[in-house]
Amino acid sequence: MKKFLSVFFTILMAICSLTPSYAFAAGNSEFDSEFTQQEFESLEHTYAVSIQPYSTGLIVDKKIGIAKSNSNLLITGFTSGNSSVIKCGFTKVVIQRRASSSASWSNYKTFNDLYSEGTYYKLSKTVPVDAGYQYRVTATHYAKKSLLATQKIEATTGYLSF
Repeated sequence: MKKFLSVFFTILMAICSLTPSYAFAAGNSEFDSEFTQQEFESLEHTYAVSIQPYSTGLIVDKKIGIAKSNSNLLITGFTSGNSSVIKCGFTKVVIQRRASSSASWSNYKTFNDLYSEGTYYKLSKTVPVDAGYQYRVTATHYAKKSLLATQKIEATTGYLSF
């Protein structure tokens, strides 16, 4: 009987580990906002420069940038995948801050699982921030073709002082 239960649970665990599960972030309307590229470019802003050590070719274009608008941090960006991509976007977007006299960054706000079911995802968020800090954004661009074919690219913007 013990042997039967052991084999049964082993098979059950194998099946459960091979079954894909999907998690999607619910829309967070508190920070979602639309602004045009012209509005963004007219503000003090900075973009990320990322170096890609290797590539699978799923992500064909990407950009992440931040701008300063009064006491708000505007985040804009996109991830564009090739025609075989079924999901793309960002696995994580983290706003980091530090006091002007500090050398280390700390996480301020995190947005997870920002995706679209397709080949393109556009990011546009407005986040109120506190004065007296420097802010930057780190992001992970993501594209998925199949369960085993994915690509992630890390990017970090320059910083803006508030």
